[in-house]
Amino acid sequence: MILRTINRLVAICCVIALCSSTVQSQDVWNLERCINHAIQNNIEIQQGRISVEQANINYKAATHGRYPNLNAGTDFGLNFGRSIDPTNNDFVTQSFLSNRISLSTNVTLYNGGRINNTIKQAEINQESANYTVKQSERDIALLVANTYLSTLFAEENLKNAVAQLELTTEQYNQVETLIKAGVRPANELLDLEAQMARGEQSIIAQQNAVTISMLNLKQQLMLEPGYEMILERPEDVDIVSDSDIITFDEIYKAALNNQPSIRAAELDFRAAEVGENIAKSAYYPSVSLGGSLQSNYNNRGQRLDEVVLTVTDIPVGIDGQPAILSFPEQEALTSDNPYINQIDENLSYGFGLGINIPIYNNYQATAGVERAKLNTMSSALNIERQKNTLKTNVQQALADAQAASKSYQAAQKSRDAQLAAYDNATKQYELGAINSFDFVNARALLDNSEISLIIAKYDYLFKAKVVDFYMGRPISLK
Repeated sequence: MILRTINRLVAICCVIALCSSTVQSQDVWNLERCINHAIQNNIEIQQGRISVEQANINYKAATHGRYPNLNAGTDFGLNFGRSIDPTNNDFVTQSFLSNRISLSTNVTLYNGGRINNTIKQAEINQESANYTVKQSERDIALLVANTYLSTLFAEENLKNAVAQLELTTEQYNQVETLIKAGVRPANELLDLEAQMARGEQSIIAQQNAVTISMLNLKQQLMLEPGYEMILERPEDVDIVSDSDIITFDEIYKAALNNQPSIRAAELDFRAAEVGENIAKSAYYPSVSLGGSLQSNYNNRGQRLDEVVLTVTDIPVGIDGQPAILSFPEQEALTSDNPYINQIDENLSYGFGLGINIPIYNNYQATAGVERAKLNTMSSALNIERQKNTLKTNVQQALADAQAASKSYQAAQKSRDAQLAAYDNATKQYELGAINSFDFVNARALLDNSEISLIIAKYDYLFKAKVVDFYMGRPISLK
């Protein structure tokens, strides 16, 4: 029996030593570090940041819609048979290689305000995307805080289970000594042995709870399961929002002003309204100004080098008398015209003003306007849905915090009462006034009250932090 007691004490010491060495060797994480790490590595938030970058690109592209475009082009062709020479528009029958180069530009002068409204809408969408990311960051912060507190709660339960087993072991040793002295009957050890067995079982269960809760936290932080870490346990946490004093209207008003999801929904509604104006621009004429510059090349193109004057003498007879008639002729001497020369000689350019007046476009413009109006209506309903959801969440958070506060106060009173009862039972047991069953029962009631107090403490702490969350305060355990 003494050997079993020693083994239990050794097991307790090993657990305590393991916890102590872990604290020294592992990396210490506080709640703020956990939240910041999760925000930096969470996949959903990273996708949100990509959406922000896309919104930034869309805004930049929309602003460039005011500027003229500029395009260059070139093409090559090999012609056979009767074709038109692009350099002089003459019909030729020889095969030739041609090349055309062009430069064109166009700028929209008026299109019913589409460009300006598109820029405005892109700017609103840009702001909305940022608020959406902020809401995701706040949501992940609340989730991490919940898991963090759950892990601390599990560690607190483990610590309490180890302390209970250690105390029960000490009581066992005392009773065993009294039995050997003949003061107590031997059967009084049976109840204590059963309590020690339950204590060992509780330690195993609580250790498993710590492991599972820690794994959940590591998953949220995108850390490997084997990563060694411990959580900083705050000595005292201030409850900023007193749930027994603060009112629903106060929380809800603050939540409307600081919850990014509400702001994002309102911005989406504004963007939808601007979208109606964009769709209506299809009813109006559009005016654009364009210009072009182009030139051509033909590999058979010739250039005039010089003109040579030659005289041809032809002997003739005039009135029976011999004579010579001279005929002057001009002969053009040519050579292959270089590429650069042809491009320069064949250069042409021009400008033009274009007006497009929509008359009938197969219901496309009207359909676009009607779809835009429906989108605005949907965005307005989304704002109401977001507000109703927020109102429900705030009501639930306040009710939960108030109930948790009362439960925590009741648990403190219960623990204090059970502690006094246990102290009294200990004295009575030492005097022999009660048996071991009554004593063990008093200890079990105290253990249950300690566990209930821990549960109530962390439940109230988290639910109070949820109220702080809706009040716009940062989630912290300081």
